[in-house]
Amino acid sequence: MRAFLSPKVLVINFDPILRSERGKRLHEVCGWNDPRVLAEGYISDIRECSRGYVRYRVAEWIDADDFPAKMDGFRYTEESYLKCFREGKGWHEPDAIDYKAIIRDYDLARRVASGGIDEVWLWGFPYAGMWESTMAGKGAYWCNSPPVEGIDCPRIFVLMGFNYERGVGEMLEDLGHRTESILTRVYGSWEAKATHAWNRFTLYDQNAPGQAACGNIHFAPNSQSDYDWGNRRPISSACDDWLDYPRLTGYRRTVTCDDWGNGDIRSHHKWWFHRLPRAPGRTEGKLNNWWNYVVDFNRYQESR
Repeated sequence: MRAFLSPKVLVINFDPILRSERGKRLHEVCGWNDPRVLAEGYISDIRECSRGYVRYRVAEWIDADDFPAKMDGFRYTEESYLKCFREGKGWHEPDAIDYKAIIRDYDLARRVASGGIDEVWLWGFPYAGMWESTMAGKGAYWCNSPPVEGIDCPRIFVLMGFNYERGVGEMLEDLGHRTESILTRVYGSWEAKATHAWNRFTLYDQNAPGQAACGNIHFAPNSQSDYDWGNRRPISSACDDWLDYPRLTGYRRTVTCDDWGNGDIRSHHKWWFHRLPRAPGRTEGKLNNWWNYVVDFNRYQESR
């Protein structure tokens, strides 16, 4: 197993300068978070959760002084966006961003094909119209959203959609759904059956009574509904057994939300990612280090 991965990231930050607001950036005017600070926290969390294995590196950061185009060609202006923001209504529909325009305008296919970058992080504002993650390139598949079709690039790549109104916890959630999509591709299915490692890892008590392991990005081991990360109901879980995958012993213990942060989104997601297998070798034909599939998917046939 390699010592670590260092994926190269191009960041495109759609955070326009507002002339009517004394040249402040949109995130400042609206009281939202600094995307650079969020990105640093995200990179740090992933390095920590992967035990130093995934070390993202920002190859280039572009602060885009404009509002990106929607699929129908619409663009907000400074005036129209602030009007919607201040009135809390009037947002443009359809909301979807034009990914093909971004890929074309920033020459992303060529840059990925040449190896200059491995993935793209798009920063945006509420109602920017971005997916949490989407995939492009030849052979691109569902990655928590339909792929961007017709992109002539021999390597597939992911464009993450981050919102600087929100926090690092929501960024980790985006990565969590990307992880779910890619590992479902790798294992060929995702269901509440103990038929393969990915299925077993994501079992939770509601969908598999008495068999809970780590759950998924929305459901902790004891959750009874979406985002129910603060549930105090004690249940038996094999979650800690997965810290030593593939040497599973069947060890179980009683857990509650105390184990993953009492409802805090960032704490829960870090707890979940910390248990994502990261070991050398293969089991039943699949890598024991699932981080390779999540961030280095072009290297492996099963994650392409």
